[in-house]
Amino acid sequence: MAGRWTPLVVREFLRRGQATYSELSAALPALSDKVLSDRLAQLTGAGVIERHRTPGWPPRVRYVLTSQGRALEPVVRSMWEWGTARRDALG
Repeated sequence: MAGRWTPLVVREFLRRGQATYSELSAALPALSDKVLSDRLAQLTGAGVIERHRTPGWPPRVRYVLTSQGRALEPVVRSMWEWGTARRDALG
C-alpha cells in the first residue's frame, strides 16, 4: 500500500465503512480522478476494500471496507495522532 494519498483514502473508509467513488471524490477534493482510481484499485488488490457493483442503469459501484482494512485502524490513528502532535508543536 504505497502512495501519497493512500492513508487519507483508508481514513475515509474507516470513517464511513463504505463509499461510492463520488462520495470519496467529494471528501478528498485534492485528489485527481486518476489518483483516486489508482488508490481504489490498489486497496482492492490488497484486500483492504471490496468493490461491489449493482446491476442496472446506470451501474452503481460501492466500495466496502474489509476486516483486513478495519485492522488498519490503529495504524492510521497513530499516524494521525503523530501528525497532529507534530503540527501543533511546529505551529
